[in-house]
Amino acid sequence: MMKIVYIATSIIPSRTANSIHVMKMCQAFAQNGHEVFLLVPDRYKECELGIVDVFSFYGVERCFEIVYIPLLPIKGKNLVFGFQAAQNAKQFKPDLVYGRDLAGCFFISLMKYQTIFESHAPVGNFIYVRMIKKLIKSSTLKKFVVITYALKNYYIEQYPFLEDKIFVAPDGADSIPNTILPVTFPNKGKKLQVGYVGHLYPGRGIEVIEQLAKRCPWADFHIIGGTDDDINSCMQLIKPSNNLIFQGYKPSFEAEKYRLGCDILLAPYQNKVSVAGGGNTVKWMSPLKVFEYMASGKAIICSDIPVLKEVLDHGRNAILCDPEDIDSWENALLYLYENETERIRIGDNAKSDLISNYTWYSRVQKILDKI
Repeated sequence: MMKIVYIATSIIPSRTANSIHVMKMCQAFAQNGHEVFLLVPDRYKECELGIVDVFSFYGVERCFEIVYIPLLPIKGKNLVFGFQAAQNAKQFKPDLVYGRDLAGCFFISLMKYQTIFESHAPVGNFIYVRMIKKLIKSSTLKKFVVITYALKNYYIEQYPFLEDKIFVAPDGADSIPNTILPVTFPNKGKKLQVGYVGHLYPGRGIEVIEQLAKRCPWADFHIIGGTDDDINSCMQLIKPSNNLIFQGYKPSFEAEKYRLGCDILLAPYQNKVSVAGGGNTVKWMSPLKVFEYMASGKAIICSDIPVLKEVLDHGRNAILCDPEDIDSWENALLYLYENETERIRIGDNAKSDLISNYTWYSRVQKILDKI
């Protein structure tokens, strides 16, 4: 058993994919038999309100400790947090420090602790670029984890000497217990039930779903997710229809029920995909949504974007469509509507791939095996 400290800048609790990723990883480290401490900044003014139990909110076990570090209201507070986190990490005398926070990983590596840094996008800020150059040459950096081969190729092009340390670990999801029962939609069995679960940021393809709802009256389209403000903004731009239903945000354990209640799940990413805080991730992304969809065992229709084909295989575990060709989306939906056997086959293949290759537990195992 190792003592592992995880350093992250995520807001805990919040609805962001980053925070979900961090909590699921900490659970997986603990499930692999390690003692885990998660260090995060105390951003109480930005946290999700009304959360009594953070662990239940994310649907994870209470198997690790969360340590909140005050975020000082000063210029460069994120860099200062990294230093504070490294100082706090020392107190636990860890065998390994794992981090999504570059500054925290940089400072703890200077203190000669074994470190693994995980990156989900290129580093741009010049201060962080200098840090990353020093970090990746450090003997204490054991692995540099990225989520896609596209991102790996980018980093190797920028830093050729990183090649021996870099490791690709796509995002993941937990397999869904048989005890989780699906939501029963009012028209289940009468109309095809099509779902989208996730944020409503620009580039997520909500406009594609609106057009499909108009073209496919034989299906109900459920949009699960988004803040109240996001939903109100969407509804001002989208003309309402009887078969397009905004279900609102659902916490992790409820979202699973909605995914299970659908016949088909959509991931209509556009060629520019925004995340919380801005930025375009379309070249590098490994979306949690895709893996959560795979875990549900439902047929997936997803945008044909190069980086997503690292996981999704057209015709085997998903159907891939041109994000800008609405006819191809309609045809894919109609094909799966009329071919239940194919719908089941594709969903089963996706679930099998998730269980074999992309659970959080196996992700952690693979990373630790490399050190």
